[in-house]
Amino acid sequence: MNRKISFQIQTIDGHSLAVDLFLPEIPGTEKLSTLVFCHGFKGFKDWGFVPHIEQFLVTENLALITFNYSHNGVIAKDFDDLESFADNTIGQELRDMESLALWIVNEGVELYGFNPESISWLGHSRGGGNVLIFANLFPDYVKKLVTWAAIDSYEHLFQSINKNDWKKNNVVLIENSRTKQQMPLNYFIWQDYIDNKQKYDIIAAAHSLTKPLLVCHGKLDESVGYSAAEKIYKACAHSILYTVENGNHTFGVSHPINGLQDVNKDFWMLLDNTLSFIEDEEI
Repeated sequence: MNRKISFQIQTIDGHSLAVDLFLPEIPGTEKLSTLVFCHGFKGFKDWGFVPHIEQFLVTENLALITFNYSHNGVIAKDFDDLESFADNTIGQELRDMESLALWIVNEGVELYGFNPESISWLGHSRGGGNVLIFANLFPDYVKKLVTWAAIDSYEHLFQSINKNDWKKNNVVLIENSRTKQQMPLNYFIWQDYIDNKQKYDIIAAAHSLTKPLLVCHGKLDESVGYSAAEKIYKACAHSILYTVENGNHTFGVSHPINGLQDVNKDFWMLLDNTLSFIEDEEI
């Protein structure tokens, strides 16, 4: 059993991040490397596979951090703060990630013996796009990157929304297919993207990336097509592409599950390839 420690940290702009830290029960003799999992749009740290991946990804030399973005709309276990969700810009998520990186290299190093030069980032869907942008902006906080079903453009998240109506009404409602909630998005989310379109260019970030990158994507992804992975892979000349032939957007996992005993072989292989990539000192 790994040790789980749950706590809150304050972000650089005064918000709060809910964090789960998973530490090896019997740590090795070296400083701990850290893997940070970044959830996607309409995701959270207690969704589906997220709270269970520590069963495979935490080793004697590797700790795992999962967290809720400060404006992901979740306070307890599900979407119970839609007012916050409505304000969740790309810039806000990047500030949250910077805040977490600063916590790792300062408090985390002192409290838990983290190696400040060995922080890797794993992002799912929108979180996959985020880790690519983050690595471009803050390379000193990044050793390696892994994306699972990553978007290749933030416009993908808003493609079904009429932008003129959104601007006119200042808010748009999108449905959560799982909870059936009508979830609000304020227009300045789109304005933040437009104002920073070059900065938030995921393919350009992949092209200029100097860190090792593993791109993982399901061939049957119904939400973010496999072509997104191909674009990221081709943009980053030194990246590795791992295809999950029968994988959908969540690699066959739904919410909730009891543990990794509930996942399929494809997801086990995804975890295995992810850990091998993170631990391989020759990459």
